[in-house]
Amino acid sequence: MSEMAGPVDLSEVHAALDRLRRQLCHCGLHGECLGCRGVEMVRAQVEAVAAAASQPILMQVAQEAAMKDMAARFEQMAERLMSDPELRRAAEEMQQRVMSDPEARRLLEELMRRLGPPPDPPTGG
Repeated sequence: MSEMAGPVDLSEVHAALDRLRRQLCHCGLHGECLGCRGVEMVRAQVEAVAAAASQPILMQVAQEAAMKDMAARFEQMAERLMSDPELRRAAEEMQQRVMSDPEARRLLEELMRRLGPPPDPPTGG
């Protein structure tokens, strides 16, 4: 395994993303359309991957362990909160209110599209 001597040159990636953004843009490169936002999200991910991969392996392992620990703690907290019937009812009522507001629903659906494919629909109720 070779050690990296300095920062990674991402100029070719940035140039390719700039070309792709011009092809996908529907807002005149103002950063308002899904094409522009998606390309910028990919650009940020490429930079994060390059930065993480440039670190010594022990830092990568430590960061990965910290992320797994944080995710596990968050999941445990969510399980504890949702096991409380009163909190669960309040969360369900809030969800119904949000989904009944057309603008809030549109914003939530746009956020979910950006985060990835929708989860499988719940079975039961």
